[in-house]
Amino acid sequence: MNNENLSRDEAAHRSELLSVDTYDVHVDLTNAADTSFASYPTATTVRFTARAAEETFIDYIHQSIDSIRLNGGHINTAEAIDGSRIRFTPVEGENILTIHGRSYFSRSGEGLHRYTDPTDDKTYLYTQYEPADCRRVFPNFEQPDLKAVFNFRITAPAHWVVSSNAELDRTLEDPADSSISKRVFKPTARISTYITTILAGEYFVASDTYVPTSTVNSGKIPLVAYCRASLAEYFDAENIFTVTKQGLDFFQDLFDYAYPFKKYEQAFVPEYNLGAMENPGMVTFTESYIYISGATQADLESRANVICHEMSHMWFGDLVTMKWWDDLWLKESFADFMGTLGSIQANGFEDAWTTFANRRNSWAYYQDQLPTTHPIVADIPHLEAAKQNFDGITYAKGASALKQLVAYVGFETFIDAARAYFKKHEYGNTTLDDFLSVLDEKSDRDVKTWAQAWLQTSGLSSLSTERIFAEDGTLQELRIHQELPAGVPTGLGRPHQLMLETFIASDDEEPQLTSTGKFSLEIPAGDSQSVAIDLDAEAREQVAAADLLLLNSGDQTYAKVYLSDEDGLQTALKSVSTIDDALARGLLWGSLWNQVRDGKLAAATFIRAVEFNLTREPSATLLAALTSQAQSAISLYTAPAEQASLWDSLYSALSDALESAESSSDAQLILMRSTLAVAAHSPLGIEFAREVSRGAIEDLKDADIEGLQGLKYTQTLGWSALIALAAHSEVDDLALETARAYQSSATSERGFAYASAAFPNAQAKQAAFTAVTTDQELSNEILTATANGFKLGEEKLHVEFYPQYFEQLLDTWNDRSIGMATRVVTGLYPAAVLRENKAIEEHPAVAMGEKWLEENPDAPSALRREIIENVADARRALTAQQASSR
Repeated sequence: MNNENLSRDEAAHRSELLSVDTYDVHVDLTNAADTSFASYPTATTVRFTARAAEETFIDYIHQSIDSIRLNGGHINTAEAIDGSRIRFTPVEGENILTIHGRSYFSRSGEGLHRYTDPTDDKTYLYTQYEPADCRRVFPNFEQPDLKAVFNFRITAPAHWVVSSNAELDRTLEDPADSSISKRVFKPTARISTYITTILAGEYFVASDTYVPTSTVNSGKIPLVAYCRASLAEYFDAENIFTVTKQGLDFFQDLFDYAYPFKKYEQAFVPEYNLGAMENPGMVTFTESYIYISGATQADLESRANVICHEMSHMWFGDLVTMKWWDDLWLKESFADFMGTLGSIQANGFEDAWTTFANRRNSWAYYQDQLPTTHPIVADIPHLEAAKQNFDGITYAKGASALKQLVAYVGFETFIDAARAYFKKHEYGNTTLDDFLSVLDEKSDRDVKTWAQAWLQTSGLSSLSTERIFAEDGTLQELRIHQELPAGVPTGLGRPHQLMLETFIASDDEEPQLTSTGKFSLEIPAGDSQSVAIDLDAEAREQVAAADLLLLNSGDQTYAKVYLSDEDGLQTALKSVSTIDDALARGLLWGSLWNQVRDGKLAAATFIRAVEFNLTREPSATLLAALTSQAQSAISLYTAPAEQASLWDSLYSALSDALESAESSSDAQLILMRSTLAVAAHSPLGIEFAREVSRGAIEDLKDADIEGLQGLKYTQTLGWSALIALAAHSEVDDLALETARAYQSSATSERGFAYASAAFPNAQAKQAAFTAVTTDQELSNEILTATANGFKLGEEKLHVEFYPQYFEQLLDTWNDRSIGMATRVVTGLYPAAVLRENKAIEEHPAVAMGEKWLEENPDAPSALRREIIENVADARRALTAQQASSR
C-alpha cells in the first residue's frame, strides 16, 4: 500500500496525541561500498509520551522490517506494517518503541544517496530529507512539529569520514574487524526530523576555526568543509571559510542571538537535488558550487548567497520551525531575503540585489502567472503539495514581499521583531500569526492588513506609468496604473511603497542614459487601478523631461513593470546597459524579459538588444542572465521559421564579443559558456566546438584555447563542445565513448549521457526516451542529462513519442519517488512549437495535455499540477511565437 502522502490533518492529530523526547538511531554502513547491497540495517529507539492509549503510526519507507518492540513487548510485524507506516497503540504516558529494519540506498537524491565516483571508484553517501525523506533512512514521526533530541551512531569503514549534526563523541573499533568502526555522536539540540543528517565516505576534509569578532557570539566554532577527493584540487575551501566566518559575525549581531549549534560543517556533494540544505551543524550543498572550469564574480556571489541563505536558516527554520508546511515561507522567504542581505553586508557583493531583482524575481513572476499559483502562505493539505511548494512563490516572491515589508515598517523595526521572535519561540514551532503578532508589537503599521494583501493572496500585480501632457507640452498629470491579479479580494487592493526614477539620454549616436533623480511614491490599498500622483513643481519638470521612466526603482515592491514607447521602451532597448546603477539596469532588463514572455515585445527585438549590449553590459551577473534569456527567447518564444537565423545571429554576436573580451575576465568565461551552448543550435559554431572539444580528449589542462588568451581547455568546456557537435551529427558514438574513457569523472558521465541523446536521429531519441522512462537505475543527474539531450533537435524527431509519454504518466508517478517522477514528467513533456495554420489549442503540448487532465481527474494532485503547469507553459510559448510571427 502506498500511503506515503501524510496529510496535514493526520499530522495535526498525531501532534495532539504525542510529544517526542529522543531518538537513538544506529545506521550500519559496513557494506555501503559494495553496490550489490541495495540496503543497509538500521536500529531506532524512540522515547515519547502519549496523551492517550490511541492507535497511531510511525513512518518508515523500508526494504524490510525485522522486529518491532513497544515498551519491552514484541509487536507482530505482519499486523503492524501498513505500507510506509507502522501502526501501534501506545500506553498513556511514557513509551519506548524500538524498530530494526533495512533501508534502501538511494540513487534519486532522496534519503541516503550513494554515489560511486567514476574517477577513482571511491564511495560517497549523504542524506537529503526535506520535506519528508528522513523516513527513507530510519523510522520516525515525520512532521516538523514533533521535534526531538537525536543520538546518532554510524558504523562504517574505519578509514571513512563520518559526520552528522552534532559533534563526534567517541569512535569504537569493531573488536572482530579493525577495518570497521562505530562513530558515536553527541545528542543534538531539539530539532525536526527533516534537518537531521548523515555524511559518510572517502571525503576530502578541510578544517578551520571560527573566532568571533561579533558583539554577540557563540565562542569558537569548529569549521569543516567536505568534497569528493577527486575534486580537492578545485576546492577553494579558504574562500568558503571566509564567507562563513563573515556570515556568522553578521547574523549573530543582526539577530542578537548567538549561533545556536556547536559546530558549522559544509559538505559539497554529488548528484544533489537542491542548491543546499540547512541541516544544523552540517549544511549540504550541490557540488556545482565547486567551480571546476573557473569562477566568475557572479559564481562567487551566487555561492556566498547560498551560504548565507543556509546560515540564516540556523535561526529562521532550525531554531524556530514552522508548525506545518503551510508556513514554509517562515523559513524559505526569510532565508532568501537574508541570503542576499548577507551577501552584501557581510561579504561585499554589492550587486546581490541586482541579481535578486533580475533572476529571483523573474522566477517568482514566472511561477505567479501559472494557473497553479498560490499565496505565499499556502494551503498545504499533504506532503506531495509541500514537496511542490519549494517554488518561486515560497522563495523569491516571499523574499520580495519581505523586502517590501522592510520598506513598509522600516529595517530596524523588522529586525527588532525578528530578535523578539527568536527569543520567544526558540526550539519551538510557529505559524504566520506568531510572527505577525511580534511584528505588530514592534511596528505602528497595519501589518495584518499588509499580510492579507501580500501573504494570503496569489497572483502578480502589473504596474505602468502614463504621462498626460497639456496642449502646450507641459506635464498635466502622472498616473500609475495597476492591474490587480484575480486572487486579490474586493477592497484589498495591494499597497505599494516604491520609487520612480527618471533618465535622460544624451544626443550621441549611441546615447548614454543618465539618472536625473528619483522620488518615493506610495500607492494605497484599495481597488482603484489608476492613481494620480501628486508632484511638486521640480518633480513635475523632472518627469516631463525624462526620456525613460523606471517605476519601482530600487525594487522595493513586488510587481511586474511594463514599459511603453511613451515611457522610453525604445530608449531602454538601445541604451539600458549605459546606466551606471547595476540595479536599475537589472530592473529594466527584467521588465524587457517579462514583456517577451507575455508576448508584448517581439523576441527578436529583445535578442537584438542583448546582442547590441553584449560588450556594453558591465555586470557579470546580468551578462550571464542576458545570454541565457536570449537563448530561451529563441527556443521558446520565437516562431520556428525565424529560429535558425536568430541562432546564427546570436552565435555571431557571442563569438565576436568573446574574441574582444578581456583575457581571464568574467565576461570571457560567461561568453565562452554561452557560445558553446548556442553552438548546439547554429552550424556556425561547429568548427569552434571541434577545437574546444579537445579539452575532453587531450591533456591540454594548462593550455589556452586557441585564439583566446587566458581561457583554458577544460573537461567541462570540452563536453559542452562535444554536446554541440553531437547535436549536429559532427561526432560519432565511438568518439564519445573514447572521450568518456579518456578521463572518467562525473562531468564525463553527465556529458556522455547528454551528448548521446542529442544526436538528431530516431535511434538516439528512442534510446534516450526508453532510458528515461524505463531504466530506474539511472541516477537523478544522469536521467536529467539524458532528457535534456533528448529535447535537442527538431520537433519531428519527438512527435512519435508524445502518445507514449502521456500513456506512461500514471505508471511513472506510481513507480517512482516524487522527485524522480517529476524529472521524467518535466524532462520529456512535448515541446511547444508553433505549427503553420494551426490553432494553439490543436498543438499536442496543449491538446494532449488537456485531454489527459480531462481523462484523469482522480490522478494524484501533484502529478496533475505538473501537467497543468506544462500546458500553461506551452500556451504561453505558442502565444508568444504567434505574436513574433506577425
